[in-house]
Amino acid sequence: MVFADGRKKSVEGILDVFNEFDRMSGLKISMEKSVLFVAGTSVEKKEEILEQFQFTTGDLPVRYLCLPLLTKNMTINDYLPLIEKIRKKISTWTGRFLTYAGRLQLINSVIMSLTNFWMAAFRLPSSCIKEIERLCSAFLWSGPDLNGRKAKIAWSDVCRAKSEGGLGLRPLKEVNMVSCLKLIWRILSANSLWVNWVKVYLIRKGSIWMIKDNTQAGSWMWRKVLKYREIAKSFYRVEVRSGEKAYFWFEVWSSLGCLKDILRERGCIGIGILIDATVADSRRHRRRHHRDLMLNKVEEEIEKYKLNLVYEEDISLWRNGNGKYKRKFSTRETWICIRERHLECNWHKAIWFKNATPKFSFITWIAMHGRLSTGDRMRSWYDNVDASCVLCQEPLETRNHLFFEYSYSEQIWRELMRGVMQNQYTSEWDKLIDLLTGSYSWSKIQLFIIKYMLQSTVYAIWRERNRRKHGETPRPTALLTKQLDKNIRNRITIQQRKGDKELAGAMAVWFGTR
Repeated sequence: MVFADGRKKSVEGILDVFNEFDRMSGLKISMEKSVLFVAGTSVEKKEEILEQFQFTTGDLPVRYLCLPLLTKNMTINDYLPLIEKIRKKISTWTGRFLTYAGRLQLINSVIMSLTNFWMAAFRLPSSCIKEIERLCSAFLWSGPDLNGRKAKIAWSDVCRAKSEGGLGLRPLKEVNMVSCLKLIWRILSANSLWVNWVKVYLIRKGSIWMIKDNTQAGSWMWRKVLKYREIAKSFYRVEVRSGEKAYFWFEVWSSLGCLKDILRERGCIGIGILIDATVADSRRHRRRHHRDLMLNKVEEEIEKYKLNLVYEEDISLWRNGNGKYKRKFSTRETWICIRERHLECNWHKAIWFKNATPKFSFITWIAMHGRLSTGDRMRSWYDNVDASCVLCQEPLETRNHLFFEYSYSEQIWRELMRGVMQNQYTSEWDKLIDLLTGSYSWSKIQLFIIKYMLQSTVYAIWRERNRRKHGETPRPTALLTKQLDKNIRNRITIQQRKGDKELAGAMAVWFGTR
């Protein structure tokens, strides 16, 4: 793709360069396969170019690298290819053989990657973001059927940090904001063809901070980016060397902060430095004495700059999640700073830990939220539903009843964990969670075994319950106990082969309790 300024002379210059390239390499441009897109020029100029050069004409918007090139606000027709691509991906994934954890991994690695590619170039409309999140939620809970009514937990809760009771997915609205902040960072710190073009044709004179909010210059995307300047200002600062790059009033270059925000409009008159001046322009400033204490502090900062002047390029810095400023932009650290925070839950460490099996963790996570489709929850949806326990015919099936109040599940849990938990053994759900999250004197190996066995047992019992609901043959407790025992032996053996030192003694502990 080659850009011209809309004049015939510019097109001629481009073709001369291609002819020179042809002479040196033998590769010639194909005029028949080349397409000319014209925007912002008169009809007369367009016809003049087409009369002299045999180009095929095209109309905007056009797609380039799978992204639309737009001159106006993004509409549903513009982002529809992204939505359709996500739908196509989902339809090719066989839902029958995917667990919840498998779908979550596909959403996190594939669908979010597709969306991030678009967000790196555009600020997606809220309607687009809502549609993508609706598709992700429906796929997570129902597979390729995309039945949104099967959602067990709201998508807003799913997109929380794991320590806050979510699954660790990032809300797309926040990711969109980070992408726009990254574009501002590139304009302030990078030196590329795109940045130079923005400075010459959009910023022109002064800095990005001086452009008015109601400007009509530039594209719709440019005007969207400008709306994030106040947020970017809280992240950006300049380590002053020569002062040629740092703007005196608008950027944080001293310990006082942004002088424009501190002194407002009166600052320029009080100090006597122009509004579009750089820090380097203050070298010619003669120190004054003011009645205002803050103006005198600014004078002191100018004197410090003059004393520490170094004829090197200024360094752009960006704040990370720890409040420290670094020379590079970190998407993750920026997101941590701007994300919406929620109360932490005390049980997340019992769900998400090293060497856990994802499908076991996911079912236990749903159980922690109390959103498994047990009898009591189904009765709240439908009055006439059978809410009894299929395992023991208890009139009302609840989460705590399944794990591990009734004899079938309690027998399995006691057989597996009595020797590990010893005098702190319990089969009550709430007490068990308190034991795992409290400050009890468990060793790392004991804690791993208890957490892993809790998740695998919850998964096995829930699966057995569903099998019986669908009329399959019941399995005795001895068979489930044997399978669970085999599961943890295999897990410990696999991690030992990988060289996991923390589980080096886990096998001995487990064999000692069996």
